[in-house]
Amino acid sequence: MTKYLLSDHYSFIAYSVLSVIGVVITATSPVASHYYWLLMVLLFGACAVARRYYRLENDVAEQKAQSINTTLHWLGGLVAAIIVNAFLSSGRIFVEETGLITLLVLALTVYLDGFKSGWRNIATGVFLALVAVSAAYFDSYVWQLILLASAFIAYSFYKKD
Repeated sequence: MTKYLLSDHYSFIAYSVLSVIGVVITATSPVASHYYWLLMVLLFGACAVARRYYRLENDVAEQKAQSINTTLHWLGGLVAAIIVNAFLSSGRIFVEETGLITLLVLALTVYLDGFKSGWRNIATGVFLALVAVSAAYFDSYVWQLILLASAFIAYSFYKKD
């Protein structure tokens, strides 16, 4: 059951739904969005480590090595997000920018994880980067990004493997 739920396809759907929720939060409350995106760094990282761990259930040495590499990768993203929040606490950046910068850290971390785990994480990273750019430059962007996420999910169902 756990292996089924942690498949690439269902993890991608979960990432997409959580990202769309983040789009709405970023659009309605930019001040509170940095808490949400920091939580997503933790959640996406935990899911990525769990996926790597359960994928190689028979090869203990490779399972350990990939779990450590994935953990270190996501720990780097988490440290960067914590540093962004430290800049906020010290008054170096404003709270609205903190959410966007944390979102960019998440986008880059997911995107780079996609080179090891597949096209779905690359698509999620690109989508999250588009969310950050859209939130910074456009007033109305929510419905367009929801349509894009829906197209990604539909394509994932089409290419389900």
